Amino acid sequence: MMNKKANYNMESNAIFSQFKNLVKSTTNNEAFDVISISDLPHKLGVSCEGFPKFFVSTNNSISSTQNIIREMLSVEYNLPCFIVENGDVKQKDCFSVITLRTNDVSLQAYFIEIFLMMLQKISKEPSRRELSIEVENLITIFSTLTKPPRQKLQGLWAELLIIERSLHPETLINAWHNSPAAKYDFTLGRDKIEVKSTSSEERVHHFSLDQLNPSPNSRLLIASLIVRESGQGSGGLSVRDLYERICRRVTAISARLQLYTIMAETIGSDLAKLDNTFFDYTEASDTLSFYDSNDVPHIDKTAVPQFVSEVKFSSNLSHLIDIQNTLSTFDCSNSPLYKSLF
Repeated sequence: MMNKKANYNMESNAIFSQFKNLVKSTTNNEAFDVISISDLPHKLGVSCEGFPKFFVSTNNSISSTQNIIREMLSVEYNLPCFIVENGDVKQKDCFSVITLRTNDVSLQAYFIEIFLMMLQKISKEPSRRELSIEVENLITIFSTLTKPPRQKLQGLWAELLIIERSLHPETLINAWHNSPAAKYDFTLGRDKIEVKSTSSEERVHHFSLDQLNPSPNSRLLIASLIVRESGQGSGGLSVRDLYERICRRVTAISARLQLYTIMAETIGSDLAKLDNTFFDYTEASDTLSFYDSNDVPHIDKTAVPQFVSEVKFSSNLSHLIDIQNTLSTFDCSNSPLYKSLF
């Protein structure tokens, strides 16, 4: 297995650099130029079009798994292939071949990084059934990258900062919404966290009626912070920077893949912005506060006239007491979600 944490990212970057030096075959009937993947039996190669191809060595267990062809991804199981490594003798073997059908360099880099993580998660020589489960996850991630963004980048960055600054990031990752359209950003049992960011001087945030009227037995914290764009060399961090900081503290491959999946679902076709849009990390951290939703000015559901819907409003939180303040009576002690924050 690859070394954990920082070493993993280093190896992923090194493999992508090696991939860019592979020689394209003139046709797909010729041998593919490939490189090895650490101590795993799998290979990474390049098609005649320049597409990255993973050659996955699977075991001989019987499976009815079907080949898949999507707009960006194709998967062919038990495919006889000729491969050449380091200019050596051409070899023939059977592999399950996963191909990303694009020449976009950013997408190729993400594809290689994500699938390398998936290979670390499964058996060294998986069954085709086991591999197909990860392939479905891969398809889910890459199908979202051709869709319009579901949320502003600022909101995604703010949610990642909450995870990055927490005591136990894996707890928050597991509680993170599966869809940007979810009612709350983090949910674990009856406890919820809704993250609100603003670029203005005052803590004025937008809410829907339902957000500040949780079910009677639920508890809700509002995480409020000021997030402003910044230059890279001025203490600014990108979404990618925050992701890598989180990964240095998270050992579970499943948690890292969960991060990637939600980021892809949120950012959609704005993938390039993950790396080249920066926000002021210091100011966001200094202004991060947590408030009991019961203290937030809001409209009670009972005050809404009959047949009125989609009620939204803005509330100023500047006068509220942070639950970390000694004057606050909010009790986090019996909540795994809230205890993971600080």
